[in-house]
Amino acid sequence: MQNAPWPDDWSKLWFLVRRVASLMDRAGESMFRRELGISLAQFLVLSVVDAHPGEINQQAIADRLGLTKGTVSRQIDAAVTAGLMNVAVSPRTRRANTITLTEAGTEMVRRGDATFEQARHTALERMAPDDLAAALRLLASMDEALTASLR
Repeated sequence: MQNAPWPDDWSKLWFLVRRVASLMDRAGESMFRRELGISLAQFLVLSVVDAHPGEINQQAIADRLGLTKGTVSRQIDAAVTAGLMNVAVSPRTRRANTITLTEAGTEMVRRGDATFEQARHTALERMAPDDLAAALRLLASMDEALTASLR
């Protein structure tokens, strides 16, 4: 009986997905530090708040980004200190905070979006459009299957 290629293929896929994710994080970290003077995590937190001004709490930000609540809290504190974000007690409940960007924070997100867009075009020009579409389909399918297996 011939062995199925699944275990070796699965291991290779796992390794490549983790490696590509790590490379993307390292490239993003380097790019945002160089171009904006902030970390990738800082930019991501600012971006989520920009997309949900005043309507999102630290746990929701952490869940969206796959970061810990502590990491998000540190990023928010750093953004407040840098004048990029404001945190105030929510008018609806004193147990929650309202998180908003300052004008400087909004400008930082716009600059970061432009920086990311330029980097995306540079990186993806080496990839065939069909390859990107296939990778997106595969990763979405894997995400759905793995999420369902954890329920």
